[in-house]
Amino acid sequence: MERAGRMTRRRLISGACAGGVVAVASPGRAQVTDLRGFDPLWRSAEDAIRAFFGGVAYRRDGISLDLPEHADAGSAVPLSIGFDCAMTPADYPRVVHVVAHKNPTPHVLSAWLTPENGRAEIATRIRLESSQTVTAVAQMSDGRHLRADRDVAVSFGACAQIGEGSNDDVVAFKPRTRVNVPAQARRGEIVAIRALISHPMETGLRLGAGEEWVRQRIISRFTCTFAGGELFRARLYPAIATNPYFLFHARAERSGAFEFDWYDTLDLTFTNRAEITVL
Repeated sequence: MERAGRMTRRRLISGACAGGVVAVASPGRAQVTDLRGFDPLWRSAEDAIRAFFGGVAYRRDGISLDLPEHADAGSAVPLSIGFDCAMTPADYPRVVHVVAHKNPTPHVLSAWLTPENGRAEIATRIRLESSQTVTAVAQMSDGRHLRADRDVAVSFGACAQIGEGSNDDVVAFKPRTRVNVPAQARRGEIVAIRALISHPMETGLRLGAGEEWVRQRIISRFTCTFAGGELFRARLYPAIATNPYFLFHARAERSGAFEFDWYDTLDLTFTNRAEITVL
């Protein structure tokens, strides 16, 4: 019975692909794409936003969300978020959440910044399933809540189709990390930090060559610390692109080492470090 049910759904979706997107609707709920038999998820992006902060009022000033107006492929869409703030304990973004309104699961990313970042700007690459709105909402240290929305046109979606290999191949993959930090900086200088890990970021929505579901394997958490204190932290979801990349900043106040940790959902942690000398 289980096999017959799955095949019926696959045939339904396969037959409809030429005509458009298959969606499942329910009274009072958002319409959500059913990706080749994957159970539909009913939580909408707006539901997620309400879950983050409750029914707060959002300001539209003081935050910028930058994405291209059009992406040929949704597999790696560049995204950057910036804030107009002093980056002091009284005025910095505590947390920012990103959601994509038409992805199979809306939550894309959450990131926690600190005043020690010096510049309130982060960048990464995300996956988008279709043309849609992407939203960033943030809570500032003074209690303000900010929101920005951007519409992105996508020619070819990428949430389920990206990836290759079997379950065994995915499990056997050995990630490698790379970081880029200036070797020297002047005291008080704000330096850019770049961190990347090679990783398939398997969503759990892809069928392998043998028509078996390929299990989810993602980097779910990234942290950067300096001198034992947290500088930047992010919670990643399947909509972060293959080979997760982050750009953020740090104010150089003293010499020391940046420590980087990536947590893999196979219960593996990958690390790197980079020294900086402050003159």
